[in-house]
Amino acid sequence: MFTRLKQSLVVWLIKKVQKYGPRKVLISGRVYEISEDVFNPKFYFTSRFMAEHISVTPEDNVLDMGTGSGIQAVTAGHSGAEVIAVDINPEAVRYAYRNVMANALDDSITVQVGDLFSTLDPQHKFSVILFTPPYLEGTPETLLDKALYDPDKDLLIRFFKEAKEYLRPGGYIQMIYSSIAGNGKAISAAEQSGWNHSIIARAKTLTEEFIIYRLTLG
Repeated sequence: MFTRLKQSLVVWLIKKVQKYGPRKVLISGRVYEISEDVFNPKFYFTSRFMAEHISVTPEDNVLDMGTGSGIQAVTAGHSGAEVIAVDINPEAVRYAYRNVMANALDDSITVQVGDLFSTLDPQHKFSVILFTPPYLEGTPETLLDKALYDPDKDLLIRFFKEAKEYLRPGGYIQMIYSSIAGNGKAISAAEQSGWNHSIIARAKTLTEEFIIYRLTLG
């Protein structure tokens, strides 16, 4: 019951910020433009925390799954990596592309609509897959809801199964997850699909603890 109340509080706060928050924000010296249906990366701890812990090089080929505003793709792109950014929300893809263009990274970052790996060529392998999954229980009804809700962890389980076909040997997934969504269940789902995990970073906020995981095969 307490976890459900915390999830309800988080959703209420998110939707208030989305409705009344600014449409342009400055993060680490870079401006990001968003709409009501695209996560505001300044006011959600996950976006900034994940971006602060991205460590890639020009030799990396990066997939940013669930790109939202594009903050993770832009961060990786500024490190010189080639990036494909994917989101199921067409509105997010439009704004991510605007943010890529504003950072003059359109030569190294491609942004596209897709349901997980559905639009990607299976021959295209990545050394790093960045993933900020939805993690709350509930039924998505709007574009924004698709970034919030993953009932029964169905999307997460599908991601773990499909990601194996798109990772280069020696590559890894970097994923952030929340304590109010059941980290243990998420990691158990990963292990059942053959993934090993270690922790890159963790941090607590008023409502939850966030953990950034590194997931590898074998």
